[in-house]
Amino acid sequence: MIFALLLLIPAAIALVTGEGFYKFLMPVPFLILLGSMQFMLFGESRNFRTVNGLLLVACVWFLMFFICMLPYLSSGMTPLDALFESVSGITTTGLSVMVDVESADISLLTWRALTMWVGGIIVILSFMYLLPMCGIGRSIMYNELSGSGSSNYTLKMKNAAQYFLFTYGILSLINFILLLVCGMAVFDAFCLMCTTISTCGLMITNDSLMSYTLPVQLVTILFMFLGGTNFYLHFRAVYKREKRVYLGNSEFRIMALWFLAVSVVIYLMISYNGLLEGTMSLEQHLTTFKNALFTTVSLGTTSGLYVDDFTLYPGQCTALLMVVAFIGASSGSTSGGVKFGRLRIVAEYMRNGFDQMVHPNAVYDVKIDGSSVDDETVRSALTLVLLYISTLIVGAVAFMIYGMDMLDAFGLTISGLANGGMGFGHFGPTGNFADLAEPMKMILIILMWLGRLEILTALVLVTPGFWREIVLDRRARRIKRRSLMSYVRKD
Repeated sequence: MIFALLLLIPAAIALVTGEGFYKFLMPVPFLILLGSMQFMLFGESRNFRTVNGLLLVACVWFLMFFICMLPYLSSGMTPLDALFESVSGITTTGLSVMVDVESADISLLTWRALTMWVGGIIVILSFMYLLPMCGIGRSIMYNELSGSGSSNYTLKMKNAAQYFLFTYGILSLINFILLLVCGMAVFDAFCLMCTTISTCGLMITNDSLMSYTLPVQLVTILFMFLGGTNFYLHFRAVYKREKRVYLGNSEFRIMALWFLAVSVVIYLMISYNGLLEGTMSLEQHLTTFKNALFTTVSLGTTSGLYVDDFTLYPGQCTALLMVVAFIGASSGSTSGGVKFGRLRIVAEYMRNGFDQMVHPNAVYDVKIDGSSVDDETVRSALTLVLLYISTLIVGAVAFMIYGMDMLDAFGLTISGLANGGMGFGHFGPTGNFADLAEPMKMILIILMWLGRLEILTALVLVTPGFWREIVLDRRARRIKRRSLMSYVRKD
């Protein structure tokens, strides 16, 4: 029903601009009907098991993919391209098969922007409310927030989701107002706001932000960084008004220093000859550093926006930026990637392992910000990091089987798996995903879905044990119904 209401927005814009509005209105009655039937015919289950919750979450994501692809399909896209664009937007990845975005209908671009913005909300709802509501408990949320300074997070799930959504809306509004102050047109500012705070990266221009002014680019750097920051910190800053909440969080400090250090290294690599020969002006130095910072923050927060073609940077920069894109940003944010929280846990666990070799009788535990991390969280972080690396290798090999070179294959895999929005090599900022073969597009769709569901949640759905549990649960319910009916007959 929410998506039915969202479809009315581009339909109204299409009506005003004289574009075809039927492609947005056609699904609305069916969505309202189906949603109303759910509300009227179904209630909360008292015995809702974890496997049912995971299956429901998977169905919800697939249903959203289908709903979001309908306007693209009605606009003349092939079913696979429509699905690709839909999955890219709702998972906040930012890959696109639209070759000339500037010639597309305003209403369709509005729909694409809305799917990105809603996609960021869905990430929050999935991990903070939907999964726990489905009976999975807090394990998924703790896994997402692990190492982020959120160990004292004790709010009820429903309230937590509401507070996080309120914070998300406030940041979006501030971003939109600042972009208007910087001189952007209302429509441009709206679309950029939708893609920035959700760390997606699909813009309404063919050159992303290259043609926009410096103030717009600086504001975008700030809100890409905020989009990649733990939303629990935003909640404490906005709702609880804690003044030093960001500086007091070690993950935030590490992420900021990492982005700054990488930007400086890339700037020095690009400007090396100019620095030695003194041929660059101060303005050129500042522009080069700004471009390096923008590129680093965009890839690090998996936003996918760009102001420069980083594929023209030295080869060492490309390798470093691939590492930045794979790591991602903070836990509990709308960005993708491995994330700093998990890497800190793994690094601390490895350090304890070395210390254990030196002092075999000593007892060590993993501590983050002075608090001990339980063994379950450590195992979960280790599992996810290994799964990311394994999936990265498998995805790259799959692309290379279809004839893609190693740089392009690993770049595309990182882009899809980390929900990054930009590849490397031939699929960098100016690359075209429309010419990819259909099997490659399908691989990217799967990678985007895996990355958005944090791999572990998605891979559970394809294990034989999960479906065996579904079958056993169904049999148990059938036996229970038969026993109940037999008891009623006897009575």
